[in-house]
Amino acid sequence: MNKRIIGAALALGMAGMCLLPTARAATTAPSSGSVSLSAFYLTGKYGHAKRTDIFYVPFTARYHTGRFSFSASLPWLRVSGPGNVLPNIGSVGTGSNVRSSHSGMGDIRLGADYRFWNDSSDGMALTLGARVKLGTADHAAGLGTGKNDYGLQVRLSRVVGKWYLAGTAGYREQGSPAGLHLRNVAYGQLDIIRTLGHHNSLGLSTFYNQASLATGTTRLMSAAYFTHHMDRDWSATFYLMKGYTRSSPDVGAGASIRYGF
Repeated sequence: MNKRIIGAALALGMAGMCLLPTARAATTAPSSGSVSLSAFYLTGKYGHAKRTDIFYVPFTARYHTGRFSFSASLPWLRVSGPGNVLPNIGSVGTGSNVRSSHSGMGDIRLGADYRFWNDSSDGMALTLGARVKLGTADHAAGLGTGKNDYGLQVRLSRVVGKWYLAGTAGYREQGSPAGLHLRNVAYGQLDIIRTLGHHNSLGLSTFYNQASLATGTTRLMSAAYFTHHMDRDWSATFYLMKGYTRSSPDVGAGASIRYGF
């Protein structure tokens, strides 16, 4: 069975997502929205002799109204590598070692968040969230599991002067393709963002995910990024990524352009 891996977060996007947060105070702002287009390149061997290369291009839309926010991401991806790794899982120990390439639509990702509590006096906020991954990627081509995933998470954040600090903890129920049993997993994310003047910011995010297979390893990955606000509506972000385990890509890089309205 020909399967591929898409690394850890892309979620980063992170997450998702963009997978990375923006540094803003926790308030019940009026309705607003944004659209973004990102491109990521990830490469790694995932414990095997040959590398797997991923080119991942998600289009993401977000909408905020009061305490609620919603997001949807539709990706296109191209994966080149041997067929013994699985998207967002890691090595499965089976499949061909011959390199091949496949491309197509990825998994649609949906998110909903509710800011349960916030204190504008000290910039703290507690947000509850739900995440759904629809198994729309072609499983036969090795672009995904072909199954849906469902997750719940909680996020605690605080704005301290020019610093934005946040920690996320969640639990995800994973659908299993035929012939493979995937475990439900806990995951987490730590974010540190520093604003630089009125137009720029620097950030560092670290992502953790429990092993999805009994024989697998945890996924651990960091992303450093720089955001430049060109004007009130447009911004661009540039990423450098590093993985630390066999279930993570070795390195990666990316960029995104965002329009807010």
